[in-house]
Amino acid sequence: MKESFLKMAGLLRRPWYRMPVELRQALALAVLGAGTGLVAVLFHFSVEEISRWTFVHFKDGGKLRFLLGSLGCVMAGVLVVTWLVRAVEPSCEGGGVMPTKLAFWKNFGAMRLRTAWVKFAGSAVTLGSGVSMGPEGPAVQIGAATMSAAAGRFGVPAGRRRAYAAAGAAAALAAVFNAPLTAIAFVLEEIIGDLSSRFIGGIVVAAVMGALVAHALIGPQPAFQAAPLGDASWRGMLLCPLVALLAALAGVGFQRGTLAVRGRFKSQRRIPGWARPALGALATWVLGGAAFLLTGRVGVFGVGYADVTACIQGGLVWWSALALGAAKLGATMLAVGASCCGGIFAPNLFVGAMCGGAVAGLAALAMPLTHSDQAMLVMAGMCACLGAVIRTPVSCILLIFEVTHQFAIVPLLLVATVVSQLVSRRLNREGMYEGMMRQDGEDPDRVLPPHDYHRWREIPCGALLERTPVAAASLEPGALRELLAAHPYERFPVRAPDGSIAGILTRREAERLIEEGGGKPDLSPAQWIPGHAPVALVQRMLTEAPENVLCVGDEQEQRLRGLLTAHDLLRGQIKLAEEEMGE
Repeated sequence: MKESFLKMAGLLRRPWYRMPVELRQALALAVLGAGTGLVAVLFHFSVEEISRWTFVHFKDGGKLRFLLGSLGCVMAGVLVVTWLVRAVEPSCEGGGVMPTKLAFWKNFGAMRLRTAWVKFAGSAVTLGSGVSMGPEGPAVQIGAATMSAAAGRFGVPAGRRRAYAAAGAAAALAAVFNAPLTAIAFVLEEIIGDLSSRFIGGIVVAAVMGALVAHALIGPQPAFQAAPLGDASWRGMLLCPLVALLAALAGVGFQRGTLAVRGRFKSQRRIPGWARPALGALATWVLGGAAFLLTGRVGVFGVGYADVTACIQGGLVWWSALALGAAKLGATMLAVGASCCGGIFAPNLFVGAMCGGAVAGLAALAMPLTHSDQAMLVMAGMCACLGAVIRTPVSCILLIFEVTHQFAIVPLLLVATVVSQLVSRRLNREGMYEGMMRQDGEDPDRVLPPHDYHRWREIPCGALLERTPVAAASLEPGALRELLAAHPYERFPVRAPDGSIAGILTRREAERLIEEGGGKPDLSPAQWIPGHAPVALVQRMLTEAPENVLCVGDEQEQRLRGLLTAHDLLRGQIKLAEEEMGE
């Protein structure tokens, strides 16, 4: 029987390898995209089922029973997940978008299957037990790891899995949100950083397959259901910028607060690593419990989509929306800052919705607003708050449209997006994920390649340095002979006895000194440039610098970080070209 099986497998393998490579890859992406979508749907079901038997189960049992039950669920869940992540796969700590982005660019998309199942279990328990986070970021990492590992099993080498990692992230996100267009745009905008990437074909195929699986198992209904909306009135249009401003400021505050808490936890040595997520979970319980006692709602716990839907449908008074939004904002900042296992999409959608609900509720006391006006203001707040944090405007517009199926909201979403991006880019120097990278010791300018010539010219020149500079400490012939034998470089900075840089020694000049047994060296003057200077300035200065070399560092303190030559610029431009070609 084994021989017949192998014979059949061989017969099937022949037509497979006769197909063009592009067709084989497209079919593989479609099949793997469907499988990844199934995994994402199972993740969605797992979160809902665990939630139903934890904090949701205690909601109708009285205030005391809810507070004690939710405390036990939240703390037990986060402690179990912390042990699992720290013992099995530490890369699953925190959200999922940033590690996926790092794996895509640093590891060519190669990810392990272990990452997928640990993230699946850890995030399902974290969210299901009630910690204030979202499922979308984990779904991105689960999908990318699932498809990348599956591609590896089918013989795709580790250095060529970027297409599969990106497609897996899109398939999972499309299945979780039931929003394929959003998944496509987000992967292109955030993970790859290029809306015209050559990976777009595979991403589209996988996202469509993931959405089809979600349609088959969950249904075609949107994530947030509301009655069909009419056009916004002039009052709603006038209030939209105000809602967007408030929601964007909440998003900016979320980013700054989260990074501050995260940085504090990372620098804090008194609190053991395993206890930090527990503190974040405890913050969820404290703030979520207070919001429950005040409003009778449990949206601060877990994902919170039920309260967002209620806000869209006009089921929350303005003070309830304000209390829930403030509690959710604080709880999520502490949970994300403590590196709990979950994402940031759902909490920011929640906070933005509550900003819109609070403004709409207060405005309705002074002026007549239609139901459509109030619902649209809630949706505009969702778009503005999330956009201020993740800075992917196209994705945010498509997301709110796809999760509501309301075409009439598009004009307000455009207004909200413009306000959100202006506020975010004015108040925060970089996005959320870039800030997290820096805290983890990763320089985004080094890890993430530029995607156009303008961006390349703005990169700090210090990001091009790839090695520690080798300086000549002595000009004695013996020392110079050892220096040249150990290093193949053409230019060496010369360090004076007081530690300053006396000049630049060329290899030819060093060979002359060795041949003549010493003498007075002919050193070129050192031309300095700070590490934060853009590449555009380097290009101008290199043409005028002696020996076409620049010393990168602090000239006043004579602190040398490295040397820059035309070869370094050429290597950077070659890397840019390779990344654009997807190598």
